[in-house]
Amino acid sequence: MTPEASAIANELLKHHNRVCRAFEGLSPEDITDRMVEQSVMFYGSLCERAGVPYLTHGVGRLLGEIAEWCEASGWPPLNSLAVNRATGMPGLGYDGAPGSDLLHWPEQVRQCIAFAGYPETVAD
Repeated sequence: MTPEASAIANELLKHHNRVCRAFEGLSPEDITDRMVEQSVMFYGSLCERAGVPYLTHGVGRLLGEIAEWCEASGWPPLNSLAVNRATGMPGLGYDGAPGSDLLHWPEQVRQCIAFAGYPETVAD
């Protein structure tokens, strides 16, 4: 994984740990739309927090690397937490990422939110 993708993945992992852990123990089916709204992160905020604000408009490639890492590990796509501020959903590039399907994003983001098996950080 590139250093930029690792920085974004680590920020998503911190965010998941801080926000989504509140829903630990719930099944994906129990995750409400409101919980999804509370759990997602806008691309701009994600890039800013990860220290790569200049990548906001090109973050899709990096989120694809994160999706590949998740799929190889057998985890729900952590990249599903990253969304466009205007739509509240991932962009069209989500479809091209491993294990990610825009039509199934509502289920995938709920699986991500409910998942308790992510590591604390990306291993170097």
